[in-house]
Amino acid sequence: MPYRIGFDVGGTFTDFVLQTPSGELHTGKRLTTYPDPSEACLAGLDDLVARAGVGWADVAQAVHGTTLGSNVVIERKARGVGLLTTRGFRDVLVIGREKRYQVYDLQIEKPAPLVPRRLIGEVTERVLADGSVRTAPDEADARRAVRELVARGATTLAVCFLHAYLNPAHERRMAEIVAETAPHLAVTLSHEVSPTFREYERTSTTVVNAYVMSAVRAYLRGLQSALRARRYGGRLFVMQSSGGVATAEAMERYPVCMIESGPAAGALMAAAYGELTGHRDLIAFDMGGTTAKLALIEGGRPDTTTAFELHRVGNAPGSGLPMNIQAIDLVEIGAGGGSIARAALGVIAVGPESASSTPGPVCYGRGGVEPTVTDANLVLGYLNPEYFAGGAMRLLTGAAARAIEERVARPLRLGLEEAAWGIHAIVNTNMELATRVVSIERGRDPRDLAL
Repeated sequence: MPYRIGFDVGGTFTDFVLQTPSGELHTGKRLTTYPDPSEACLAGLDDLVARAGVGWADVAQAVHGTTLGSNVVIERKARGVGLLTTRGFRDVLVIGREKRYQVYDLQIEKPAPLVPRRLIGEVTERVLADGSVRTAPDEADARRAVRELVARGATTLAVCFLHAYLNPAHERRMAEIVAETAPHLAVTLSHEVSPTFREYERTSTTVVNAYVMSAVRAYLRGLQSALRARRYGGRLFVMQSSGGVATAEAMERYPVCMIESGPAAGALMAAAYGELTGHRDLIAFDMGGTTAKLALIEGGRPDTTTAFELHRVGNAPGSGLPMNIQAIDLVEIGAGGGSIARAALGVIAVGPESASSTPGPVCYGRGGVEPTVTDANLVLGYLNPEYFAGGAMRLLTGAAARAIEERVARPLRLGLEEAAWGIHAIVNTNMELATRVVSIERGRDPRDLAL
């Protein structure tokens, strides 16, 4: 067995593991760096390889998990993403499924489209539901649409024509026209990313792929370049949302497939541990610094779905951005060690906002002022301030206590320990409610499942 490395970038921490030919494991942990997570990756990997006494040239395989794609979407970081669609279907992303994800809540808001309406262009063409051509593409119209979007600031294009999953000829010709008219544009074609029916979901999937493409491509290329400079001779593999792996080059083209890259790896690891302990039916629970992820494992295999939704509101089906991708069926909530606690309307509220790694919880001593779940757990004695993250960090108990006292306890007229316990209990309750989504709401009795 060769030397192998794995590293996963989370919202707060980046984790590393190196496996030797004998099976021995070396591990490491660092705070995730922003705005460039690869800084923590490379620094941590260099440290790990040095501690193991291994040369980079001896490492044969590297596998990477990251939340970069989902973070770009959730934080709406991308700019200049345009959409070309069949004339008359410009508002598919706004119309959606015309369903309310909470029937009796009059205040609900649908997720805003990732592409503003001014960056959505229409092209005269039409393929019918049986794949036959009703209207051939008007190439002059297509070139005009491309030029208009470029003039409005488009740098990346998603192309989604009606029924292109049956007959992709028009989309392929559109890609050629874009290459001729604006060769600098990166293009995503719906029949390549999501060759299935349902117009809204297919358009959404294509747009998400285009939306994260620039950030993912720059990140992975930079990471690969840095690894090659260190004389790493193997290929960089990236975890997919489905639980499989693909080359970094493939993920540069189809980054939508790595939206839940890191959390998928956690579910697979839980299934592997279940096999070792004789538990094939279980709930996989992965609490990080920013979010908590849960998945149902049945018969030793995680549940999967081809109708994945990102950034749901309260885990309500239909409230997130739909994507037609193969993915482990995860439930993700804003409940992590960095979830911010505050006094709100006379009660304690926790999350979904996170302190992330910068500035991080108050006890990290990195400039954070908002108390978090980690601060509460430290005050309650659940964490050892002298041995956090393997002894790499020293936690400041006094600073954590002062933040909870000032921001939560005093406004609510509570004692320090009472306020800290309230934070601890609320985040645990939020996570317990999430376990119902992957068990009771799917017809499984949690008493029959290991955790």
